[in-house]
Amino acid sequence: MPSLCHRKSARPAGDRYLRGACRRRRPSPRALGTMRKIMFHCGLLEIWGTWTLMEDLKETISYCVTSDTMFFDQERIVAASSTGCVTVFLHHPNNQTLSVSQQWTTAHYHAGPGSPSCSSAPCTGVVCNSPEIVTVGEDGRINLFRADYKEAIKTIDNADSSTLHAVTFLRTPEILTVNSIGQLKIWDFRQQGNEPSQILSLTGDRAPLHCVDRHPNQQHVVATGGQDGMLSIWDVRQGTMPVSLLKAHEAEMWEVHFHPSNPDHLFTCSEDGSLWHWDASTDVPEKSSLFHQGGRSSTFLSHSISNQTNVHQSLISSWLSTDPARDRIEITSLLPSRTLSVNSLDVLGPCLVCGTDAEAIYVTRQLFS
Repeated sequence: MPSLCHRKSARPAGDRYLRGACRRRRPSPRALGTMRKIMFHCGLLEIWGTWTLMEDLKETISYCVTSDTMFFDQERIVAASSTGCVTVFLHHPNNQTLSVSQQWTTAHYHAGPGSPSCSSAPCTGVVCNSPEIVTVGEDGRINLFRADYKEAIKTIDNADSSTLHAVTFLRTPEILTVNSIGQLKIWDFRQQGNEPSQILSLTGDRAPLHCVDRHPNQQHVVATGGQDGMLSIWDVRQGTMPVSLLKAHEAEMWEVHFHPSNPDHLFTCSEDGSLWHWDASTDVPEKSSLFHQGGRSSTFLSHSISNQTNVHQSLISSWLSTDPARDRIEITSLLPSRTLSVNSLDVLGPCLVCGTDAEAIYVTRQLFS
């Protein structure tokens, strides 16, 4: 891991600048999470302003890359690693230390053909919905864990023949996964067998999908981003293709997030060093498609949406609107200049945080000002 360094570029006005961001090994792009999440860096744990040396966990994390982290509850943190290990840490706020409360050391692995031997496979994504933890990996395996159980509640071996890059909950018994051949799959844990309940797919070249997020209020609305930098909007109730394709970044999109309380706003980050705020709100009569910094225009490509002619427009997400007057989205760049890859972001209220390959973390607290 490289040493910490100062960035030479200007700091965003009114934003907080932190050193010590994360560098991540592809194809496991996620390393930074919600405002409550943590980052591992050189054996250090950052819980937003508090650095704690984790000597007691040094052997646990020093020989692997932490590919994803998520708070399970107020006290426990789930971390996924490049060795296929999934660990639940218990945070002790009094002395700012962590201890291991549960660990599945071989959650993900590659089995040797025709032999019992196996090798570790990176765990590429984790999502929590207490009491459940779901992980996906490079091995195409899906695991359903519970924090207090030593064994997996359910494992779908060979769920996918390609790498699963990310996972999120659709509803309590259902999850969404995205893979390296441009597919979005829905899995229902109530069903038996290893088959998804629904498969949606990109057309054409079917670029790998790296990230996925579900609309917080309308669970059928899903956003994905992939290797071609395109932002895809899906309505999982209808069809097998994206409802909308938006030409976005010039390189891989590593993260996409709907704003949790204002989901007409969406945020993406990319390998090309850009961090974008997409505004699809309908409260402005005429929206400009001007890209605020750089003068770049956005392109909106829309597939026809069937069976919505009798649905009241207020019940349709602004991301699914077929009204031509609304097919223009305002895009704002949130970084003052291009940096190295922006690997991860998250948003809460008026605040957004992102981590970059420049070993920098940017925090803005004025998203809607």
